[in-house]
Amino acid sequence: MVEDAVRRRALLDGGIAAVAIGGAGLLSGSLTAAFGRDELTPAAAPGAAAPAPQAAGPAPTVPAAQVPVGGSATVKDPASGDAVYIVQPTAGRYTALSSVCTHSGCAVNPPKDGQLYCPCHGSRFDAATGAVINGPAVKPLPTYAVSRNGEQLELGPQQQA
Repeated sequence: MVEDAVRRRALLDGGIAAVAIGGAGLLSGSLTAAFGRDELTPAAAPGAAAPAPQAAGPAPTVPAAQVPVGGSATVKDPASGDAVYIVQPTAGRYTALSSVCTHSGCAVNPPKDGQLYCPCHGSRFDAATGAVINGPAVKPLPTYAVSRNGEQLELGPQQQA
């Protein structure tokens, strides 16, 4: 009898601990989504006027020498303020990928070993194309045009999917 009561108590304590850990994980993911990005773009309310477009300034640039093969450099999307990774997956080929996970809007980590990892829910994306390697994300990361002007790489507009 005492042994059964101890087992029930251990089971109850374990259940409480699991719920607490799960809640802490959800809170952590939520905070990462909110604070892992520099600026969140608020969704427009139904019937509300769309926000005015920001004035276009000079396109963000980075020296090509700062983007090694397999590596990346970070610039900001002038429209949203979000980080964009300019990557060089193979020698002389450049692409740019949004740092915002398509699953829940968390900031993905910079490319490493050919992949971008979202710390909130574990999605992985191909660093050359932005394609989903594994979910829960189902949409690829948005891509941007990149042009080379001398020794500078210039971020172009976001590409349509």
